[in-house]
Amino acid sequence: MLETAAGALVFLAISAGLFGPLERFFPHAGVRRSAGASALCAALFVLNAMLMRAVGDPVLGWLESLRAPAGPPPAWRIAAAFVLADGCGYAAHRALHRVPWLWRFHRIHHEATELRWLDAWRQHPVDFVVQGLAVGLPGALLGASLTDLVSVVLLRKLWTSFLHADVRARFGALEWVVATPAFHRVHHSADPAEYDRNFAGTFPFWDALFGTLSSKPARA
Repeated sequence: MLETAAGALVFLAISAGLFGPLERFFPHAGVRRSAGASALCAALFVLNAMLMRAVGDPVLGWLESLRAPAGPPPAWRIAAAFVLADGCGYAAHRALHRVPWLWRFHRIHHEATELRWLDAWRQHPVDFVVQGLAVGLPGALLGASLTDLVSVVLLRKLWTSFLHADVRARFGALEWVVATPAFHRVHHSADPAEYDRNFAGTFPFWDALFGTLSSKPARA
C-alpha cells in the first residue's frame, strides 16, 4: 500500500509539473483554488488509488484468472482493450449520472463547474472504483491486463488531468478524434442545455454514437 501511495504522489508531482505551468501561462479562465481545496483533491487521489489497489485489482485479477494462461498479448489485443476500455468508461460515466444512488457519489466531482487539473481527482471512492473497474474490464477479459498496459494507463490518467486543466488549448480537426479540455468543459457546465453531454474520456465518437455529443461549439 505504501508503494501505491508513493506512486500516486509521484503521479501528482508529474501532473503538477506539466499542467501547473500551462494553467499559469496559458489560462482559459484564470480559475483559482484554495490550498485546502487542492489538498483535498490530492488526498482523495492518493486514498482512491490505494482503495482501487485493495478492492479493484483483486476483482480484475480474478476475471483475468478465468482465462487460460497466455504469453504477452499481441498488439491488436492491446489496442482493442484500450478502445473498449474507453467505451466501458463512457458507459460507467453515463450510469453515474443516470442511476440516482450512483449520482450521489459522482455529484461530488461536479461541484466544480470551472475547472483546474486537480479537479479531475475530486472523486468519491465509490465513483473512482466503479470507473476503475469499468475501464479495466476489457483488458481483463481480453488478456491485456492493467499490468500489460501500465504505460497506457498512466497516459490515460495524465490525459484525464489535462481534460480538467484550465488551459486554452485547441486542436483543430483533431478535436473530432480525441477529447480535449474544451470538449470536457461542456460536460462540467452549469448550463442545463449542456448537462449530460460529452461523457467520453478519450474518444468523442462514443458520444456521437450514442447521442450525447454536445451540439454547441466547444468553448476555447
